[in-house]
Amino acid sequence: MLKGILCLIIVFACGGLGLLKAQTYSARLEDLADLKDMIHILQTEMSYRKDPLPNAFARIASYKDNRAMDLLRRCSDSMKESLDLKQCWEQAVKYAYEKSGSCLTGEDLVILKDLGLQLGKSDIKGQAAMFALTETKLENQIEQATKEKESKGKMYKGLGFSIGIVIAIILI
Repeated sequence: MLKGILCLIIVFACGGLGLLKAQTYSARLEDLADLKDMIHILQTEMSYRKDPLPNAFARIASYKDNRAMDLLRRCSDSMKESLDLKQCWEQAVKYAYEKSGSCLTGEDLVILKDLGLQLGKSDIKGQAAMFALTETKLENQIEQATKEKESKGKMYKGLGFSIGIVIAIILI
C-alpha cells in the first residue's frame, strides 16, 4: 500500500516537472506575442501623437500589465532621470526579461535590444521601416516558438510521466 502511494507520488511529481518544462515554451510564445503587440502600439503612438518618448512609453505601459509594458514603464522612468535612451532601454530589457526569469532566448533578446538602438534616431519613415523589420523578426521567432511548443512541449509532457512510470516500475 505504502509502495503504491509512493509510486503514484513519483509518477505525478515527474509528470508535473515535465508539465513545468513544457510551460516554458508557452510562456516564450506569450512573451513574444506581447512584444509584437507592444511594438505595434508603439509604432502607432509615435506616428500619430509624436509625443516625447518617455511620455509615450509611460502612456503605452498603462494599457496592459505584462513584461513588454513593464519594459516601457521602466524605460520611461529611467529616461526621466537620464536622457540616454540606449542605456535606459538596455537596463529595462535586463530587468524585464533577463533578471525576472523570462523564457525568451538570446535571439529574442538581441531583436529587442536592437530595437532600442534604433528608437528615436530617424524620421517617421525610418522608424516605420525599423518597426516593420522588428515585427518581421518577431513573427519569425513566434513561428519558431510555436513549432517548439508543439514538438518539445509535447515531448516534455510525455517524458515526465514516462520517467515517473519507469521509476515506479523499478521500485515495484
